[in-house]
Amino acid sequence: MSLKSIPNMSQRAYESLDQEDPLSGRTKADYSHDEKDVPYWPRFQNDGSLTPRTEKYRARLGSFARVANTVLLVVIAGLLTALLWRDGRSRASLQVGGDFGGAGPQFGTKITKWDADEAYVPKDPNEFFSKKTIDQWNTMMPAGNGWRQDENITFFTTSMTHQLHCVFMMARIYAALQPGVNRTLPEDYQSHYLHCIDYLRQAIMCAGDVAMEPHSPTDADDNGPGDGSWAGYHVCKDYGQVKNYIEGEIRDGVRTVLPIDD
Repeated sequence: MSLKSIPNMSQRAYESLDQEDPLSGRTKADYSHDEKDVPYWPRFQNDGSLTPRTEKYRARLGSFARVANTVLLVVIAGLLTALLWRDGRSRASLQVGGDFGGAGPQFGTKITKWDADEAYVPKDPNEFFSKKTIDQWNTMMPAGNGWRQDENITFFTTSMTHQLHCVFMMARIYAALQPGVNRTLPEDYQSHYLHCIDYLRQAIMCAGDVAMEPHSPTDADDNGPGDGSWAGYHVCKDYGQVKNYIEGEIRDGVRTVLPIDD
């Protein structure tokens, strides 16, 4: 028998099907389409086979589904808001000059104009070793500073007071090297001085103060109060809040703040 003479069984079976869909009442022609047509997807419709009770239950189920979807969307939106808020607080806790672990409060800020003050930088180099000058510098230090009794244990200080210590020690080393000043320098003064230069370099880069300093042609050229570097305004932490916080840390034994002149 020739292959061409074998009837197409699938086609014959298909042609023998009823022309009307018993489920939807649609005919085969209703489902036909060309390439430009959008396929028809029949939806379930109650043809009277559902009881009123079933139809009522189905309506309630649909209403419940809509409510559940709304509640779910509200919950998701709430969770996203909470996560964003927490992330925002986490980022805010990493305040410039704060602890990288987020310890400590959020300090307030002040707009501050810097002013030259010779009480901290006396022109007579001998004054850097006087009690008056040391007391003046100590006004910036938190109460309770000093060495721990047990030097064999690890302790934690704070960078701000370390920086102040470095500035003061550099000033004293400079003063001691001036003619007419008879002061004995510590044996490690050179390495101490270089350490402080490098330490302060990185502290300055960390703070990244970008305050504008206006310099005019009439500025004094003696680096004194008339110098333009004192004319700018800076966004600074509230220093009183910072001191109070560190003093609390000292009382609680969390930090050890070294003397400014040691």
